[in-house]
Amino acid sequence: MIKINCHWYSNEEIKEALEKKGYTIVTLEVSTDPRDYPLYETYALKTEEEPGTLNLLKSVALREFQKKPLLI
Repeated sequence: MIKINCHWYSNEEIKEALEKKGYTIVTLEVSTDPRDYPLYETYALKTEEEPGTLNLLKSVALREFQKKPLLI
């Protein structure tokens, strides 16, 4: 669940909205130790982008859909 503009949205809703905006949603395993439990991260990528911290699903959703109030 991600909170955007005082409303909670599920990961599925965010994925669908970002796919409509042209993003490709990719889930990768990021575990560092083979004995650890699998750790997965979901990325929203435009063409020719590499997965990184700025491309995490939550980061991209906040950047795309968060509306900031106007400054007076």
